[in-house]
Amino acid sequence: MNSNRLKGLMIIVPLVMLVAGGCGKSGNQTVARVGDYEIKTEELNQYFSQMPVTFGSAEEEYNKRREILDSMIVTRLLIQGAYELNIDKVDDLARAVAANKDRFLMGVLYNKHIVSKVEPTEAEMRDYYNHLENRLRVSHIIVTDPDTAQMLFERVKNGENFEQLAFEYSIDPDAKRNKGDLGYLLWGATVDEFQQAAFAMEPGQVSRPVKSRYGYHIIKVVDKKPNENRGEFDVMEETIKNQLMRRKSMALMEEYFDALKLKYPVAIDTATCDYLMHKREQLYPPQVLAGLPRSDFDIEALDRNEKELVLATWQGGQVTLLEYLTRIKDVPQAIRPNLDDYDSLATVVFELKKQEILTSEALAEGLDQDEEYLKQLRMFKEFNMADIMKNDSIQSPPPPEEADLRKYYEENLDEFTTPAKFRVHEILLSDEMKARKLAGEIRSLSEFKQKAAELTERPGKRSRQGDLGFIEKAWYPEIFEAADKIGIGRIGGPVATGNKYSIFYVVDKTEPEIKDFLDVKRRINDKLLVERKNQAIQIWIDERLKTTSVDVDEDAIWATIDVSKYDEKEEDEG
Repeated sequence: MNSNRLKGLMIIVPLVMLVAGGCGKSGNQTVARVGDYEIKTEELNQYFSQMPVTFGSAEEEYNKRREILDSMIVTRLLIQGAYELNIDKVDDLARAVAANKDRFLMGVLYNKHIVSKVEPTEAEMRDYYNHLENRLRVSHIIVTDPDTAQMLFERVKNGENFEQLAFEYSIDPDAKRNKGDLGYLLWGATVDEFQQAAFAMEPGQVSRPVKSRYGYHIIKVVDKKPNENRGEFDVMEETIKNQLMRRKSMALMEEYFDALKLKYPVAIDTATCDYLMHKREQLYPPQVLAGLPRSDFDIEALDRNEKELVLATWQGGQVTLLEYLTRIKDVPQAIRPNLDDYDSLATVVFELKKQEILTSEALAEGLDQDEEYLKQLRMFKEFNMADIMKNDSIQSPPPPEEADLRKYYEENLDEFTTPAKFRVHEILLSDEMKARKLAGEIRSLSEFKQKAAELTERPGKRSRQGDLGFIEKAWYPEIFEAADKIGIGRIGGPVATGNKYSIFYVVDKTEPEIKDFLDVKRRINDKLLVERKNQAIQIWIDERLKTTSVDVDEDAIWATIDVSKYDEKEEDEG
């Protein structure tokens, strides 16, 4: 391998890898060997999938993949060096790994029960696309119980005003304002039960009560219009796929948590709740107690034994009063359950202990022995080892001396110079001849401001009379350069800026200003420290490459790239 590729390369050390495989079309080939370690295409794809970058050609994608692979090689060199120094046995590293085990278990559990099931079929995507043909204007009334919903449906059927009933009965917080009107909706904008009922109706129809996780809906379709924004299926396919995956993942998660609530039921100790409510009556007079929320309790009013009373239990754990009252402080007061509302308490305790319950479930399923889990845990450990190796074990050079700082300052004055700026008012126009005419007619700044307020086409600048403030060359290069030639108090232009033309009045100028050495000394010191540390790391990498064999398979890298998508792009552009 050409070691020059790794010159000046800083490593990428992601501490969380994606569980799912990355993009590309190859099998799990070996793309590089670093000593005895093989970097596989799956690992390269996992790194690459974390880069939210698009490419104009297959060559551009290849170059980015090669850059990432080079950084992976450097990381592997550091990991190998860390093993040789027994960094894998450092106590702080062991504690960091132990502290993150549950997080990786959650990832594998989520991948098993959610991610692996969300890929939509062709038929599902076609069905979704077909439902996008129209958009509906919909109103609804939502209530919490089926009897009230049935009563309201009967009243609507008997001719009562739907909007008035929504205003009076709907628990939708916006109902007092919009009387149930949800506006125009596309398929995919609401929960499935709601949209299935709504899109099966025609304008003027009202549904029987429809149950969703939010309650019971009575739905009225007010209007139906064609969806002008629906394109061809091939154009919308990726968007539809992503929307379906989001919807399916949410639905699967709800189903999964509902099943967990049944498998790990939370039992509230009613005696503890009764004790708390009774203690409240002892602590406060009736007139004070009447104004206190029944959802909270002052921890300081409990002694040590009382704090250890068990409020709730579930298969695998329990919650004491101290833990509950401490953690419930982070829950908004409006949604805290009353201490004598046992069902609501059980729901909140489940949410508070959800991660522990998920961990118990993952262990019960044996996921702590899962190959993917063990791989992620190992990678987390090794990436931290590389980080320790890079930052702590490779000897850092001595800090820069005063003379080094002064020399850097004097050799890089541009870096510490505030650039010149011009204060300008501008009129931006699409018509070059009109701009030229205005530039010759305006005689004063006040007249220029007035015309700018009437005519400038730069967004948001009419109200400011075309004032661009103090501009730098990097912001408006054409205006800046022209202003620099004519000086203060003059009108310049028109100059072309994109497909429009700018005339401007130069109001003022600030000259370049060099910052004092003492003001930037700390900044220079920090920069030189980083540069010297990076140089030390690079020297270590160069020495390591002399004793470690590194081989890269260029064909295997190309095999990870879907070249056909770039061929199709070129055909479309042609």
